[in-house]
Amino acid sequence: MSETEIEIVSCSVLSLAVFRLKSQLTELRLWIASFCLFLLSPCPASILAQTTGPNLEEYFRRAKDLELREDYSGAEKIYLEAATTYPQQPEVLKRLGLVYQTELKFAESIDTFQRVLKVAPLYPEVNFFLGLSFFGLNQFEKAIEGFNKELEINPKYRRANYYLALVYRSLNRIGDALRQYEILLQQDSTDKEALYQVVRLLKSATVTAIKQLGDLDPDSDFVLMLKAEGYADEEKYGEAIEKYQELLARNPNFPGLHFAIGQAYYKNIDYPNAEKELRLALKEDPNLPIANYYVADMLVKAHKIEEAIPLLEIVLAANPQFMMAYFQLGKSYAAQGKLTEALKPLLKAVELEPKDKMVHYQLAQLYARLKEPDKQRYHLELFQKLNVQERDTKNKQKRLSLEKALEKEKSRAN
Repeated sequence: MSETEIEIVSCSVLSLAVFRLKSQLTELRLWIASFCLFLLSPCPASILAQTTGPNLEEYFRRAKDLELREDYSGAEKIYLEAATTYPQQPEVLKRLGLVYQTELKFAESIDTFQRVLKVAPLYPEVNFFLGLSFFGLNQFEKAIEGFNKELEINPKYRRANYYLALVYRSLNRIGDALRQYEILLQQDSTDKEALYQVVRLLKSATVTAIKQLGDLDPDSDFVLMLKAEGYADEEKYGEAIEKYQELLARNPNFPGLHFAIGQAYYKNIDYPNAEKELRLALKEDPNLPIANYYVADMLVKAHKIEEAIPLLEIVLAANPQFMMAYFQLGKSYAAQGKLTEALKPLLKAVELEPKDKMVHYQLAQLYARLKEPDKQRYHLELFQKLNVQERDTKNKQKRLSLEKALEKEKSRAN
């Protein structure tokens, strides 16, 4: 399989270019730099109160001033002096270890963090920082041990999960790395960094798998299917259909092939061929939701409402969150004059997608027929508002695209 073919296939699978993973040490340096801000946070008053008065606070104030100026060697000297005066004070040792870590003195930071843990085995974040220093020395198993101990103390300490994933990636334990990102996303589904890392990791694994598949047999049915899907993902439906047909001639029993061809025809607005292939797909799997939806949508467009409704009901039985199926079902009932039956699916559709302008438009039309002018007016106003917002967004995007194009032309001219 040529490099060009591999590139086409890999781009098709995820529609993104492949990022190279940064080196572990570079990622570590970036993270440590961000932790300089942490070093500037005040020491908990409860800790200071246990052992000291203003003298220890003065040590911390002086050290933080130096850290602010990035004079880490000066801060190190102050923390060493404080550690001599207060040898059993864990916060002094923790901060000293962090300064060592910032200077990439990993061996010294490990020794210092271990001294903290001898005095206070559960001291917050120290097991994590210990793992981080081992990670900096590529001692991966010890790093895993440190991160896991931190998670035993605080199961929601997210940075430990994040760096566990990095260690597992270094060991090529992809499944374990993905599990850590899964934990992060279970805790917070809006974590953009975790989502980005999942995409990055899966992309790399996908490209590797595609290359291996191509090396094993560049003319295999699987490679041909991936090429066809690649064209489909790029919305090059003519080329996709050509590859699908080539595979169909070679292996008509390839799993999922009729659905793939039917979907390509559907998106290429070739409805007769789409319906033919999708009905063949439904013979293989009668409950396939998206195939049923595509056929139902084409039947609605052809005004074959009686045939479409049972298919839409199959879709919703399989996927109760399929907004467009509710929308089409409501439209179908309304077309039959079943206004009360139409209301329920349309209200469900607007509940699932409150910013879909066409659902509001259909509801406005339905309420007009039901002689409910207040509700008609409400949904009509929402439709108009969303329509204006959509138009403004499109105009803004066009403007930005034009500005970018002009900037490129200027840079070329210079």
